[in-house]
Amino acid sequence: MDNQQVGWANVGLRMVQGLTTTIDAIRQLDAQEASLVMRLLGKTCTKMMNEGVGHQFGIALIETSAQLAMKEKLVVEDVLKIISSIIGRLYFTAQTEEEKQWVAQLEETVKNYNFS
Repeated sequence: MDNQQVGWANVGLRMVQGLTTTIDAIRQLDAQEASLVMRLLGKTCTKMMNEGVGHQFGIALIETSAQLAMKEKLVVEDVLKIISSIIGRLYFTAQTEEEKQWVAQLEETVKNYNFS
């Protein structure tokens, strides 16, 4: 059994759940706190995956979190646009069919986010 194989089903599910939690947190927290949550999700991604689309997603979240920390007020729609642009760039990074499916899952999570 190859322990280096990434379990994309589990990783993808965890990242989708993490992204949903991050968006929920952004709605309820100030810019500094929301930035920290996004940074933590980004660090989790980079630690879980040493390369590939998951790693790139983590790096982008960390970089974006620094930008969010500078804002006085966060609007969740603006944050969703930022995350959508990150996800759009990931389609160019995805190399395998599993990675492409994972990116599509993230995109669906953002598109179908329930604002209630």
